[in-house]
Amino acid sequence: MRASQQLSLVGFLLFFLLPAHLCEICEASNEQQASLAPLMATMIQSRQPSPEADSSILIALELARQYDQKAETAFLNVVKQNILQRETLTSGQLALIILALTAACQTSFVAEYKLVKSLEEKFQKEIDSIDTSGQPLTNYYELGLDVLALCLLNGTYSSSKIAKLFSAEQRMSYISGQFFVDTGALAVLALTCVNRQSPDKIISKNILWLVEKILKEKKQDGTIGDIYSTGEAMQALFVTPEYYKKEAWDCNQTLNTVLSQISQGTFSLPIAAAQVLPALEGKTYLDVTHVSCQSRPAGHLNISTPKPTEPTHQSKNISVTYSVVDSINNNINESTIISVPKDSVFLKVMEAAQAQNYSKFWFTIESSEWGAYVTSVHGIQASSKNRTYWELLNNHQPLSQGAGSFVVSDGDNLEVRLSQY
Repeated sequence: MRASQQLSLVGFLLFFLLPAHLCEICEASNEQQASLAPLMATMIQSRQPSPEADSSILIALELARQYDQKAETAFLNVVKQNILQRETLTSGQLALIILALTAACQTSFVAEYKLVKSLEEKFQKEIDSIDTSGQPLTNYYELGLDVLALCLLNGTYSSSKIAKLFSAEQRMSYISGQFFVDTGALAVLALTCVNRQSPDKIISKNILWLVEKILKEKKQDGTIGDIYSTGEAMQALFVTPEYYKKEAWDCNQTLNTVLSQISQGTFSLPIAAAQVLPALEGKTYLDVTHVSCQSRPAGHLNISTPKPTEPTHQSKNISVTYSVVDSINNNINESTIISVPKDSVFLKVMEAAQAQNYSKFWFTIESSEWGAYVTSVHGIQASSKNRTYWELLNNHQPLSQGAGSFVVSDGDNLEVRLSQY
């Protein structure tokens, strides 16, 4: 059973010493709803099924004001089918499925298949792995999803264990010293749920630390982390207004910046559209248990999108520098100049380099909901066992987009680097 804890005097005072203000959830106005149509189109027309993308899309559709019964039914059926693979699902994938089914008013289905019990077992294996090796089986983003789903669905967990798991000392949001906003935001949502049920001063302290870290990642244009982590950061800040001063975050500036990026095709991947839409609707994953299960008006959303404009002139080639570096073993440090057509993506540069000199630049990729994922370069395989991965950089800065999405520019200094997390 989950430990029942009373709010201590210290924890009680902590809440009142923190600067508080009324929750300012900004959301797209009724007039701005039309600008969300491309996000809906991207999700509904998705043709790359995966447990993460399917579940995230279903959650977003259920939290959106625009309604497409046909699409929601189709994704609900796909998510239910994913349950057949429950033994091979990671804990985070199962948690996301549970959240999606809950948002779709399928709690009886969740109960029938004993999905919460299955998640409890998978989560315990994550904890056991941390206790023995210091690392979870998956990552702390998935652990955030686990705790959130268990909390919202009244699963069994230890509040004291959760407090320790997501503490600053655990450094749960870091890979090679870098704070990841999306991981921190999921932790905030999970801890907020736990703290609402059993207030705890340590959990409150952890939330405060995470919120401060998230706000430190705020850019001048209002984005938090990068544009793709901003939606989840908005969710975290929506539910924690008592942990920061009102002037620390201009919610409407962030909203307007994200809205402006939609028409530019920034959220062209279904998973990216699904993760940003709830915040634009003024919703969070904590709202999945509050979706009205009453019949909504039937109808089909008009998701027609304009056809891309044909170029009026032949694209010119650009030149970029492309490098492959093994920063762990220092076995590789190769570089070359590559010419590719203007508006090419990173992956096209890699392909051109491979064609130029296969022995130095050959690589392999796998498909994921975020697009192409580089699994090996020069015969060196990324390894979850050794916690290594091939990192993409441009001008020495890590990229927030994948190899198949990032559009390169003339003079860019592109790099794939074997790194460790």
